[in-house]
Amino acid sequence: MELTWSTDDFAVFDDFLAPEAAATLWEGLRTEDYHFVHGRRDGAWNKVYGLLDGTPLSGPGTLNDPEGHFTGRFADHAPHPSGGATDAVAKQLTEEAARIEPWTGRFGTDWHAFTCRPFLYPLGSGLAWHDDSGDRAASFVFYAHPEWQASWGAELLVSSGTPGARPADQNAHLTSRVGHYVAPHPNRLVVLRSGVPHMIKKVEPHAGDRVRGSVAGFFLRRPADRPQ
Repeated sequence: MELTWSTDDFAVFDDFLAPEAAATLWEGLRTEDYHFVHGRRDGAWNKVYGLLDGTPLSGPGTLNDPEGHFTGRFADHAPHPSGGATDAVAKQLTEEAARIEPWTGRFGTDWHAFTCRPFLYPLGSGLAWHDDSGDRAASFVFYAHPEWQASWGAELLVSSGTPGARPADQNAHLTSRVGHYVAPHPNRLVVLRSGVPHMIKKVEPHAGDRVRGSVAGFFLRRPADRPQ
């Protein structure tokens, strides 16, 4: 795993998995059981995604909770190891916890568990500005697709600045900012601190039937540790 770019807010690591492990992961993700994020199994609308964010698909979630703080809180997540494709990502995140600590904080102090879930973003799909705050110490995304070209879109946009209290007028705040973009390069991991505004640009028509395939999740604070 090679650190390619970093700021105080986020870091980009390339070659996160060994090449053969990355190829095996992608083959496994292609056979997972997906559903559209606006058609969840429980019938509820997933309000993380706006009605104009396209048609992303979500796969089965897993929870790596070695201390057992979140028992019962993630009923729709299988415990890690689950035997699913995302186990390889969870295992590698655990092994690299010390290297990503500047952005996630320390395991057992700043966070106590993390989630993993695969996503597929087809043509026209993205995710509007958000900041993954609350009970999340940090978030991550791993790009699992084996190929991506610049004209296919789906870049991660990250607003610059130190995370803090959410401004009363988020739109005015974001329209006055500058920031960074991260290309969804295959076998790339991005780790973001909680409270950093970011968004996923939509997959462009040039991508055709290719999908942005990823594994994403959150490093979780215990409820008692959540900022007030």
